[in-house]
Amino acid sequence: MPTCSLLAIGNELLNGEIRDLNLHTLSQRLTRLGFHVGPAVITRDIPESIVSSLTFLLAGAPDVLICSGGLGPTEDDLTLQALTRYLGRDLVPSAEARLLVEAQYDQLMKAGYLEHRGPEAARDKMACLPEGSRPLPNPVGTAPGVCLQAQDTVIYVLPGVPAELDAIFATSIVPELRQRYALGFWAQGALRVFVDDEAEVALPLTTVSARHPDVYLKSLAQPFPAAGREGLRIIASINASTIMLARQKVNDALADLGLALDAAGLRFAYEEDVPVQ
Repeated sequence: MPTCSLLAIGNELLNGEIRDLNLHTLSQRLTRLGFHVGPAVITRDIPESIVSSLTFLLAGAPDVLICSGGLGPTEDDLTLQALTRYLGRDLVPSAEARLLVEAQYDQLMKAGYLEHRGPEAARDKMACLPEGSRPLPNPVGTAPGVCLQAQDTVIYVLPGVPAELDAIFATSIVPELRQRYALGFWAQGALRVFVDDEAEVALPLTTVSARHPDVYLKSLAQPFPAAGREGLRIIASINASTIMLARQKVNDALADLGLALDAAGLRFAYEEDVPVQ
């Protein structure tokens, strides 16, 4: 299974001004694509902090590293400067990136979102990329994403605005990942156990997990007294070579868990499985 690490960059994330959505979105989508995700780091818009985080994450030699934030036109958008420092490369003007920036300004002006282009210096900044990298079209914003190779790791750098990140990830990155890696099929199912205390399901869950080691079985804790009223949700998920195999393994694990819960005298109800390729 290919691996992916994540890096979110922005003072506003650590100051609590903005709730990070990108790590959640990327973790969920990458897991469903067939990646083993982790670790994930949030760091400040300080070159030294970004370099330190890159050093930590790339020491694990992930197949893919996705960074979010710090690609914009302002002076505190320093991700690419820090990345080039880490890699020992230079930031250089990219004709392809410049075309993407100008084309996006054309679209935004045509749609009436902007009356004129941004300052020349700002557009120059967004069109400078690390040596050896290539730009990724941004269908929503002005700053293109970036892709480059660092030893055995493919690095993607995306804007921090969730809508821009989502668009680039879906249109550019997912097709590349599917082409580059042998990705499987993901399926998930769940049941709800009506217990007041999560501890009551610990033994059945541990026992069944040992019998299905390739299936991820996890109870999702809730505050008292929600579990007794709404049911404590237990999920079962797996990535397998075919969608049929993934569904079968999830269903088998949940059926086995149901028998164990019934033997323990616990009331439960199955949820419909939700396969996602």
